[in-house]
Amino acid sequence: MSAKDNSLRNQPYIWPTWLTKLLAAEESCWYKSWFKATRNYVKREDPSRADFFAEWTVKHDAITKARVDRMRDDGWAVKVEDEGEFNLKGKAATVAGKPDLVGIRDGRGLVVDAKAGKQRESDHWQVLIYKFALPLSWFPKGMRLDGEVQYKNEAVAVRKLGDAEVEAITDAIKRVSAIETPPDPVPSTFECGRCDVDACKSRVERPAPTDATRFF
Repeated sequence: MSAKDNSLRNQPYIWPTWLTKLLAAEESCWYKSWFKATRNYVKREDPSRADFFAEWTVKHDAITKARVDRMRDDGWAVKVEDEGEFNLKGKAATVAGKPDLVGIRDGRGLVVDAKAGKQRESDHWQVLIYKFALPLSWFPKGMRLDGEVQYKNEAVAVRKLGDAEVEAITDAIKRVSAIETPPDPVPSTFECGRCDVDACKSRVERPAPTDATRFF
């Protein structure tokens, strides 16, 4: 049996980006994240988006490096990606992530996620998940932890992690890790076109463009 055969995981495993667009109401299909969390899922490849992701990666890495350099020049001790990785195991699931960078200076911390695209609410939810998970993992307990999203030309502060945000995050984790109660798929051409769950039987394919219109 291969590692990617859509079989059940030993325990649900969740990557923060599987939750962020749902928390921000930018997506509505919980089935995709539930399937990925509970299965050793086979990823659906989309060759048409390969160039986009390659370009995005170059821009993202440049934004991250520039921010790391500035923070280190300002006296921050910075952990980058793998160095700041967390693996938070609970009764319902394991939540794991790799913040782009985590800095510590003068008794406080700052977790930053770099984004190469336009500003979205889901970007803030990603950092909020980091702010929730890091103090439960390796980040020093009791130390203040702020969050920011670094875009190409602007760093945007992330709001405080309050009770409402913690409740929303933990409810989302429980929802996508409930093995025996899968949410119904919510197919749409927009979300299905970006879904990488190969096994979904409810996928709606985008209509092929026609060669001509009858109006002219």
